[in-house]
Amino acid sequence: MDKVQARTLKPYESQKLHRMKHQSTNLVNSRHARIILLSRGGGSNAQIAERCDCSPAWVRRVLHRFNQGGIESITWYPYFCGRTGPVKFFSDTIEQIYEVALSPPKALIGMSVWSLSKLRAYLQEQGIVTGISLEWLRQLLRRHKIRWRHTKTWKESTDPEFGPKYRRLRRLYAKRPKGGRRICVDEFGPLNLQPRHGRHYARTGHVDRRRATYSRTGGVRHMFAAYDMESDTLIGSFTTAKNGTTFLLFLKQLRRRCRREETLHVVLDNAGYHGTPEVRQYASRHNIRFYWTPTSASWLNRIECHLTALKKFTLDNTDYRSHEQQQQAIVSYLDWRNRKRQISVTQWETYYWHTKKVA
Repeated sequence: MDKVQARTLKPYESQKLHRMKHQSTNLVNSRHARIILLSRGGGSNAQIAERCDCSPAWVRRVLHRFNQGGIESITWYPYFCGRTGPVKFFSDTIEQIYEVALSPPKALIGMSVWSLSKLRAYLQEQGIVTGISLEWLRQLLRRHKIRWRHTKTWKESTDPEFGPKYRRLRRLYAKRPKGGRRICVDEFGPLNLQPRHGRHYARTGHVDRRRATYSRTGGVRHMFAAYDMESDTLIGSFTTAKNGTTFLLFLKQLRRRCRREETLHVVLDNAGYHGTPEVRQYASRHNIRFYWTPTSASWLNRIECHLTALKKFTLDNTDYRSHEQQQQAIVSYLDWRNRKRQISVTQWETYYWHTKKVA
């Protein structure tokens, strides 16, 4: 009779061992459970070793572990999944993972971009890791602040007077000229009647759909925009054309909004219609000074960030069917932006009962 046998099983241990025996994805746990159950069934260690395809010495070792530590001592956890959480890699392995993730995929896998599954396959093929889950790979990258980033375009300014123009704008932004008002001007548009994609809160599996447009017969609108740095207000004026005549009308509108004794320091880009003879003549007569941004350096105009927010909250995830509806949404945002109204447009109770009644 064998000296080493499995001790008496507790009810919950018997149930768990029977479940472990049928684990097709973890053959080690299945074999260990069979060893314990066969030992409790009266089988000899030699018979158990033959049926479980292992040596009698290994059977005795598993029985000793079970008798001393219970089921937990014979449970085998897959690679990178320990009983106290994911097993940690050595620092040199983690550094290699980071270096591979930041390397150009075109040179390593012949593709233009990485994905988690392709990165894992490459790491395994190169022998850097033998196995790792996609979720843990993602968490490792996030711990080192490696995330998916959108690529951006960047255009170097070729303006030979970039330095003087840049310094002039910096001085203007740093200190308000005495008796002056700083205004940043740019155009927003063109404003087409088309469905635009965006993001919104939704439950899993629910996505708003947008119609496709093959022909757009609604025409195009433009908006001249101005950011008053002194009052922190954003101004907009809509027009059907973008030329020197319409820009001059917008410039006159800005002049009427300010006191006659104030000098308007206007920041704008070097579009052709910004510097027509009529515009320059009007500016010289009505106390307006122009500050031109360098070529391909519109980021120096402080209105740019405000127009980005305007686009996000008025055009993204929309499908306006008329220019009047689109302009109304823009004006509503400008009113909120300029603190002329509260954030609420419709009371929640009114909206809730109306949608419930329609449904």
